[in-house]
Amino acid sequence: MIEIPSHSRVFLDTNILLYAVTDHPRFGQWCNMLLDRIHRGDVTGHVSAIVLNEFIHKLIIGEVAQKTGLKPGQVIQHLKRKPEALEKLEAYAIVDEVDTGYDLIILEVTADIFRMARRFMQAHRLMSNDALHLAVMQKNNLQNLVTNDSDFDGIEGIHVWKPQKSA
Repeated sequence: MIEIPSHSRVFLDTNILLYAVTDHPRFGQWCNMLLDRIHRGDVTGHVSAIVLNEFIHKLIIGEVAQKTGLKPGQVIQHLKRKPEALEKLEAYAIVDEVDTGYDLIILEVTADIFRMARRFMQAHRLMSNDALHLAVMQKNNLQNLVTNDSDFDGIEGIHVWKPQKSA
């Protein structure tokens, strides 16, 4: 297993949280071990409100799809027709547990960060949320990104850590 050095400061992409809480068969164990290290203070974990928003959105889509038998692409229209389906979902408790139980530092997204992200979208050919992640990292002097997203590979000044397959 490739190990992130102790005392590292890392920014977590949404997929890392998803792999951990869903016990992803290939990456869940590694991601949960990383979150345990963050909780113990061996590594400092950072996210932004954007990451948490993506996280809850994906959990809700998955949960509603599973409960209704709909395909994920059909869930939004279903929820617009039946918003009461948003009332009692396990996703809320899961995100609350991640928000309060993993000792993650939640970084803010400001207007300046948004402006920086727009430049990163063009310069690095990133989608908007990925550019926001990069801008938040730069604003907070973070060089370590934990993600399974290859869009960040090769961006100068960023060390990308990828989750490893469970044995």
